[in-house]
Amino acid sequence: MDKFEYRILSGRDQLDVPGGVVWYATSDLNESLGSDVTAILNKLGADGWQMTGIGDIGFSKRTEIVLMRRS
Repeated sequence: MDKFEYRILSGRDQLDVPGGVVWYATSDLNESLGSDVTAILNKLGADGWQMTGIGDIGFSKRTEIVLMRRS
């Protein structure tokens, strides 16, 4: 049977960066992934992660990105 890992990316407002948002993996909100969401998704995609959905999972004003990969 296939096994999967999931990861959720959350954005936080930060006015001094391009786009005004810094992205974090919810598993480690102390380490920023950066502000360029396209570059972040491309880097994670190279590691096997695929975006499977977006939504307001944390009931905040920002949409979260849900990623999945086979483990």
